[in-house]
Amino acid sequence: MKKNMKNIFTVALIATCMSGCTGFLDIEPETTLTGKNFYKSPDDIRSALYSTYSSLRDNGLYSASIYLFGDVRSDVAFPNQTNYYANTFRHEIEKFTISANNSGNQNYWAHHYKGIIRANTVIEKGKELFGNDEAVQKYIAEAEVLRALFYFNLVRAYGGVPIIMDIPQEYTDSRGHLRASTEEVYIRILTDLTTAIESNNLYRSTNNGEKTPTGRVNKYAAEALLGKVLLSMPNDITEAAYPNVEAWKDISANPNITVFYPETTTTQYEAAKYYLEDVINNGGYELYPNFSELFKPTNKHSSESIWEVEYKTGQVEGLGSPFYTLFSPASYAPRNKANSNGYIPSPISNQGNGACAPTGYFMDMAKKWDSMYPDYQYEVRKFDDVVYTDTRISNGNIKLDTDGISYLPVNENKDYTQNVAYPYDPYTGTSFRTSVKGFSADDQWMCGKYMGSSEYKVNDSDDNWYILRFADVLLLLAEAEAHINDGVLSQSILNNTINLVRERAGIVPYLASGDSNKEWVLDTPEKVYQAIYDERTLELAFEGHRWFDLVRSGKAVEVMNQHFTDFYNAYTSNSSPNMNNYYMKSEKFEIDQYCTLFPIPSQEIRSNPKLTQNYGAR
Repeated sequence: MKKNMKNIFTVALIATCMSGCTGFLDIEPETTLTGKNFYKSPDDIRSALYSTYSSLRDNGLYSASIYLFGDVRSDVAFPNQTNYYANTFRHEIEKFTISANNSGNQNYWAHHYKGIIRANTVIEKGKELFGNDEAVQKYIAEAEVLRALFYFNLVRAYGGVPIIMDIPQEYTDSRGHLRASTEEVYIRILTDLTTAIESNNLYRSTNNGEKTPTGRVNKYAAEALLGKVLLSMPNDITEAAYPNVEAWKDISANPNITVFYPETTTTQYEAAKYYLEDVINNGGYELYPNFSELFKPTNKHSSESIWEVEYKTGQVEGLGSPFYTLFSPASYAPRNKANSNGYIPSPISNQGNGACAPTGYFMDMAKKWDSMYPDYQYEVRKFDDVVYTDTRISNGNIKLDTDGISYLPVNENKDYTQNVAYPYDPYTGTSFRTSVKGFSADDQWMCGKYMGSSEYKVNDSDDNWYILRFADVLLLLAEAEAHINDGVLSQSILNNTINLVRERAGIVPYLASGDSNKEWVLDTPEKVYQAIYDERTLELAFEGHRWFDLVRSGKAVEVMNQHFTDFYNAYTSNSSPNMNNYYMKSEKFEIDQYCTLFPIPSQEIRSNPKLTQNYGAR
């Protein structure tokens, strides 16, 4: 009883503190509200729902894990901390040497299940006690979407996992379940999402005059997630790529799965298209005009935002985001002081963590469509005689050199002199940037999407995290269309999906036909799929997508082994002082099919003998 009273007091206190924070989801306590006598009114179910939303900020979810599982695990990012041994858990994930004792892996598993139990509480207690209340019916539908997201993140990481539908008092009480099959987990996800969507209890977004409360999911967030789920289900592609991994056997044609496809569809791709098109046509979303402004905290909940994890700096403990601290280089610590060129960058209350730095591969890839930076030289590369600058890596300004022929990039932020060592504009909020010269982190690379900061606290940024945004949906639709049309995309489809993203970036549009020697002419299925996944990499880097995209494409093992080979060769042949940018030291890594799944945490295996371990786990 004391525990329940403490929960009630904490709910009231924090709700009161947050009521004056415009545009911020009310925050509830970190404990799960499961006391038998707690739920005396619909408001108590709402409190339990807010507690479920707060799970999104747990370390094992979107606070400190999704970038490890989605980016560091892939070829676009690596942890560059100077204290290697203190951050072994991140390096294990990067190099696929992860043990079942890995703390990041344990947090990912445990915190997702805590969120699931909180969602179960809302759904079951809401139905049991206030099932006829319209507000509670909305809470239940939202909790179903949240539970689907939690299980989706788990099944993509581990394959089959236990399906827990009850309400244990503590997370540890939930142990003892058998692992369900991958198919059964996807059925659970599809059930939750379709039930929530078809209930008509979710908010409908602003296009019909109904405003979704800040931080809450609506119908279109559920449909966007459902479209991604349908595209991610194991099928003949993943089965062929990973024949010895049970999780990635083809389940897409199983009657227990196809029953969830809309009546007008017969494949997972057609079903995905059905939901993604509804988001695009009726959700009221559009690309934010300026990519470099999209990630600034002042532009939270923009026209492009479908679902964000809510953070707010300067509040009670744990409500600010850690991303600026985590993503800054380990030796980077500006504190409202000018650098050697007189520029004052955002402050940071402690040194950066260096947990997620761009790889050399990504830096090279990011220059692909920018005319100014093909080889770190002042050479202009034209596309159909047009000069393009990719606003995801540049402020887009160029000028003629003194010879009247050559072009030079222009850096208007004046944080350092523009030269070949610093070819990128570092303070536009773009996908990545070179650290500001003069703060002991010269030449180190840094993701530039998370720039909010606080000079008062560590890990107290004002940046939100995008779970879903409109650019992601457009690129998912292009992927679905490619599969439906045997790898062929018409010019109309290109213009209404991937080219919208490229237009916003300011780069050459793709053409469906033309000169095959031009890399922007997509006249073969191979070029189409490569273009889609490349664009997802450039657009969504450091947002937790890349590794899961690689697995879905069936190319994860191939791409990562090539990545490890290239980095090894680059390191061993390079004697410059910036070898950390290649990072792989003198080791050459190679992975096998089973590496597409993470090991079940050893703590869970010890606590639940019924759990089976994934093949190859250390």
